[in-house]
Amino acid sequence: MRSMWKGSISFGLVNIPVSLYKATEDHKTSFRSLHEECKHPIQYKKWCPVCDREVEQKEVIRGYEYAPGNYIIITDDDINELPLPTLRTIEILHFTDKESIDPIYYEKSYYLGPGEYGGKPYKLLYRAMDQTGKVAVAKVAFRTSEHLAVIRLHKNCLLMNIIHYPAEVRAVEGVPGVEGMAATEVSEAELQMATRLIEEISGAFRDDYKSNYEEALKELIQAKIQNKEVEEPEAAPRAGNVVDLMEALQRSLNATKEKQPQKQAEPTAVVAGGEKPLATGADIKPVTSPTPRRRRKV
Repeated sequence: MRSMWKGSISFGLVNIPVSLYKATEDHKTSFRSLHEECKHPIQYKKWCPVCDREVEQKEVIRGYEYAPGNYIIITDDDINELPLPTLRTIEILHFTDKESIDPIYYEKSYYLGPGEYGGKPYKLLYRAMDQTGKVAVAKVAFRTSEHLAVIRLHKNCLLMNIIHYPAEVRAVEGVPGVEGMAATEVSEAELQMATRLIEEISGAFRDDYKSNYEEALKELIQAKIQNKEVEEPEAAPRAGNVVDLMEALQRSLNATKEKQPQKQAEPTAVVAGGEKPLATGADIKPVTSPTPRRRRKV
């Protein structure tokens, strides 16, 4: 891995030299913008409308518009001389329980590796955080911004998550329809069945998730390169217009039991008129039948 930032973690009076590395990478397929007529890539040029000419990157400077049409120039030296301790230091503000930080705050992830002569204090911080079960709330400045961050343990490494400042998280009261949820009633029978459905399809987070969209897109690209036909997948059965919530939950449970035949027992569900066994897969008529696979030219 290539380090993208070097500095230190400020831990009380202890400074721990560290290097910052990107912890994630994008595997999404990218496209170029082409001119439809000649099929060649489009070029984007920096253009000055006052000088009426193209501008090279070395001529571009940073400006802040403090009034319409009025700018002050901010240089790299100006930024590097800001009176901030976080320019070269990840300043730990305090420690807290991981559960106290809502996942909505989390943004980007970076590995923190020990820098030169930083092995021992790095391990000390790691072991102390491991023993206490705490995460560190910190500040760090890079890429022209001072970021709020969380330092936590990831396997045998310290990991830093850039997180949003509280003021950047929009109020949930602005979501249409949420306020009216208090008046919406859910029956105990519906709740029990929904809970059972969640338990039926629960499982551990795995490391083998993949994008079906990306796979289909790559298959299409290869087929176009080789001028071949692409096999269309079976259409997913449509659920139809199920108006009754209990019926939808019942069908979902039945479908889950068909996929997991090793599951035990014919459970009972609370329905109008008392308890009765849940219907088996044979009692439910499919809404639609799978569409046979077709081939199409690309």
